[in-house]
Amino acid sequence: MAGSRFVACTVVTRDRLAAAEVLAGSYRAHHPGHDFTVLVADGDTVPGELGLDPEEYFRLVTCHAGADLVDVLRPLLLRTLLERFDVAVLLDADIEVHAPFEDVSALAVDHGLVVAAALLAPLPRDGLEPEDVPGVYDGFLAAGPAAQPFLDHWADRARRRPPLRATTWRWPDLLPGPFEHLVVRDPGLAVGYWNLHERSPSESRFIAFRGYAPETPWLLTTDCAARPRVRLSADPVLRRLCDAYGARVGTTQAGDGRFSALPDGSPLTPQMRQLYHDAWLRTELPDQPAEKLPPHPFGDDGGRAFRAWLAEPANPVDAAGGMTRLAAEVWRARIDLQAVFPHPRGENAPGFRQWCATHGVAEGVLPEWAVPVPAATPLAPVEDFGVNVVGFLTAELGLGEMARLIQRMIVRAGIPMASVVEERSISGSVRTGLAAPESVGPPRFGVSLLTVNSDFTRVVVDSHPDATAGRYRIGLWAWELEDFPAEMHDGFAFVDEIWTPSEFATRAIAAHSPVPVRTIPVPVPDPGPVVREPGPGTRFLFVFDFNSTGGRKNPWGVVEAFRRAFPGREDVHLVLKATNGHRNTAAVERLRRAIDGDARIELVERYLTTAELDALYAGTDAYVSLHRSEGFGLTVAEAMVRGLPVIATDYSSTTEFFGPASGWPVPYTMTEVGPGWPPYRGDGRWADPDLDAAAAAMRAVADDPAEARKRGAAAREHILRTHAADVTVAWLRERLGEAHQTWLARRAPEPPPRSPLAARARRLLRPVARRMRVTS
Repeated sequence: MAGSRFVACTVVTRDRLAAAEVLAGSYRAHHPGHDFTVLVADGDTVPGELGLDPEEYFRLVTCHAGADLVDVLRPLLLRTLLERFDVAVLLDADIEVHAPFEDVSALAVDHGLVVAAALLAPLPRDGLEPEDVPGVYDGFLAAGPAAQPFLDHWADRARRRPPLRATTWRWPDLLPGPFEHLVVRDPGLAVGYWNLHERSPSESRFIAFRGYAPETPWLLTTDCAARPRVRLSADPVLRRLCDAYGARVGTTQAGDGRFSALPDGSPLTPQMRQLYHDAWLRTELPDQPAEKLPPHPFGDDGGRAFRAWLAEPANPVDAAGGMTRLAAEVWRARIDLQAVFPHPRGENAPGFRQWCATHGVAEGVLPEWAVPVPAATPLAPVEDFGVNVVGFLTAELGLGEMARLIQRMIVRAGIPMASVVEERSISGSVRTGLAAPESVGPPRFGVSLLTVNSDFTRVVVDSHPDATAGRYRIGLWAWELEDFPAEMHDGFAFVDEIWTPSEFATRAIAAHSPVPVRTIPVPVPDPGPVVREPGPGTRFLFVFDFNSTGGRKNPWGVVEAFRRAFPGREDVHLVLKATNGHRNTAAVERLRRAIDGDARIELVERYLTTAELDALYAGTDAYVSLHRSEGFGLTVAEAMVRGLPVIATDYSSTTEFFGPASGWPVPYTMTEVGPGWPPYRGDGRWADPDLDAAAAAMRAVADDPAEARKRGAAAREHILRTHAADVTVAWLRERLGEAHQTWLARRAPEPPPRSPLAARARRLLRPVARRMRVTS
């Protein structure tokens, strides 16, 4: 075998082995001295033949089956054969060879890849079938030594393609552009039902009998049964070829395949394959939390670990609703189930469980061991005073920072606390790399503070019933526009009261809220006096997160104001410290266009350590925030407490702690939000800061540093006086204490109903009791 230059091959599943034997015999008959390899995709020795690690192979057959598995293994087989042969020819299993074509295959030595044109002329528009060809090239691929990059690419794409779904591409579609290849327009090659109207079957080198079935010998292909362009009754030569081929192949018996079921006999369903495929690919994603690859079902444990993985909840929401991973995937894949059970983890859970236990099992989409079970009864809270804090406690975003700030004040107030970390609902969109608080533990108290916005409140309630069921729930919400839109109102149903970080946000939410809305006095921790590091010129800073929407934070407004303020001036510097730009590419590109290579402007796109951020503030002369609206404005407050003068839009919540004594308020006009900045509606309104006024303020800082330092000192004094931690601590003690008393009152048993007869007896006895007191 090693001395042969040529090898041909095909990949089949066991039920197509008879066709592969016909192909192999006909190829050898016309190519003496060539080798031929038939790879049975669901055979017993595939890993060794492909040089695959057995575990890799078992993962592949868990994801892919049938023709899908064949397509995944084809490039692997070609790649392996090219290690021993000069040319490897791939043929579809339904081909029968009628004449040699070694001359064409040999071209792969010089060209790397040789393919055959599926059509020599466009298909007629005559209403007959096929109306389009299955591919630009078809039936045949000859690969030489230079084909390895293409085979690697094909193998990767085939493995990543969603399993068992209609494909939107075929392997030839990967060829144009990146990979050199030779197209052969030989009318004897790649002959099949799609081009027999322009080819002569008697002159073919090989014919692909795709779709031909001996059970229906009157049809050339079952793929074109309604209006076939080529009819066997009109072509006796083609009919005899088909009859002879059918006799050699015999009746095709569709088989279930070696890997169609789990070791316990349960079918390996499309939903199981899809779940495993998705999980496998997630383990390879960059910039994501590491995820462990689940076990495949064909290991030594008889598939028990795989079944356990399918039968467990995929996340806290599913756990709370008693949902299994497989049942959730079945629901996701079925539009009819989504229509009948729109909330299968919530109010529709009993009905969906009933469907799974009856119809789901009967239809074979759910084995009994994967049927959802009723959720466990949430743990009862203790009566002791304390608070459960639930939220994005490890996430690097504004809501997470606000939650951690309030937690520090709860600790300072001496209030017992249990922390519940929610990460799943924001996984992949926000970095959650901070350490979990030491107070993480069972949510044992009767009051819960849900530090997520309205649109995530239901998710938290469903995910953490132990922290919400039977508790007094407080929502810590922020909102940045004057109106709280109707689509955000769903959260009202899940809270007993709402806290916001500003009067601005309180007014917006309270206008629509059926529950009390209160403004929590947000503390601004004192980092201590900041010693300004001397540096050349004047340095400006703006810190923001692209996930908070570039449209609202308006960094390009800062850049434009800076460039208007200092045309041609070299003694100024602007730093824009941003995060999550990689998830907001359009906004980043808009900002880079605004910067336009200006060497005076530095864009820092990464998370900084606390020490790095402190150093950035210490190396700054003024903070600039030309926001369109803020729910609190924590970075403005943090700049002020560090003694920095601030240039900020004179609108929304920042006006509650920032004014002319602390810096330079920037006038504005109101404008519509416009499209493209969710969660804000396009017809919402926010501020458009006056960039000329902002530029004038920047020049004032640069030209009068003494005045800037004076306003920075005033900013620090003001924020420390108005946002002291002691004020927040006292407020938390009072409000959480009242919430606890309200919760206790709810738990108090109702007095027994009074009997009408007993009430009448008491009325009759009252005069007697009074006479007895007088007498005594």
